Amino acid sequence: MLIEKFDFLELLRLAIAQSNGKGKITKDVVLGEIALMSPGAKLWAELLLERVDFERVAIITPAEEQTELFLSKYDFNYQVERRIEDKPGKVEFKTGEIKSALFFKVRNKMAKTIHQEMIKKNFKPNNPQGSLDNLAQSMAEVVLRGHLFVKAMCPHCQGVGKVEIYEGHANPIGTKFCDKCDGSGKRPYTLNEKIGIAKLVLTKTAYIKSYQKYEQLGESIVAEWENQIRNKLSKSFNFELNETKNVTYA
Repeated sequence: MLIEKFDFLELLRLAIAQSNGKGKITKDVVLGEIALMSPGAKLWAELLLERVDFERVAIITPAEEQTELFLSKYDFNYQVERRIEDKPGKVEFKTGEIKSALFFKVRNKMAKTIHQEMIKKNFKPNNPQGSLDNLAQSMAEVVLRGHLFVKAMCPHCQGVGKVEIYEGHANPIGTKFCDKCDGSGKRPYTLNEKIGIAKLVLTKTAYIKSYQKYEQLGESIVAEWENQIRNKLSKSFNFELNETKNVTYA
């Protein structure tokens, strides 16, 4: 059975979910530690605690009056309009915009770094849609959606993010990150879906060649924030990250 070390990103979620009862790790303690983090890590920690969802937009089709024409029984050259049963209305729901203001704060913070890198590299998109600033925001949104919205659990690692390595077919000798989901435990967005999220009009080859490096930059920013969160909380609760046994809390 695959058993992983305790992840402080999960502590972040679990501690906030608990009421302020007995124990050392309470909501107030964790919120206090979040407040002492760097601005980027603080925003990311807060976003991880927030339920980010899309607006549900209701499209209402009202009922329509229906009529039909028929011939008068007194004058076959005369048509009479008669009211019939109304065509019923309906309500349909579609996915709207993301409704979290915090999501866009984090997106804009990440986009600022991506935008600076685009300028530094003198990036000139082949098929520009809007300014570089808008393009940087689109790439940041691709990264954030990949982390916050779960399409489905990765079937290869069963959502764990890692798989066991076996010696022969019986003895497990370690673990490695799942190469199907890059260790996220989620089924990742396809290239076509990423292009759609970024509102780009280009081929998959063009995305890989010119745009993917900025997506990877966004991923490195998230990784840095998460490492800061883990390190801060591990020090706060006297937890040694290289320990696998005897976990203690202050």
